[in-house]
Amino acid sequence: MFGQIPYMLRKNWFSDKNKEYIKLSTKNTNSIWQIFSVYETEPVTDYLQAKFNSATTYQEFLTNLKNKSKIKFNTEVENTDKILTLSTCNDTGNKRIAVHAKLIKIENK
Repeated sequence: MFGQIPYMLRKNWFSDKNKEYIKLSTKNTNSIWQIFSVYETEPVTDYLQAKFNSATTYQEFLTNLKNKSKIKFNTEVENTDKILTLSTCNDTGNKRIAVHAKLIKIENK
């Protein structure tokens, strides 16, 4: 999966709507996540924040992530959503490529 992340910055990558979803399996669950943002960033950690003081602060964070996206997705993100963040280095290693997705389905095994 991570090897494919740099390709997500190309607009034609998402011409296949199935590529807007990430399937994740763990020992106990299978889940489906819908991508709402993909972008390149400096090697900072602000996009990795996991704790918030309020629902309003979390909503502002989600809106910021969505606004950073190089690709515009028609996916709404609310402060009640659980999100997944994937990040890897770009080809030069000087920047990061971040992908954010919201949980849309989870099943116990």
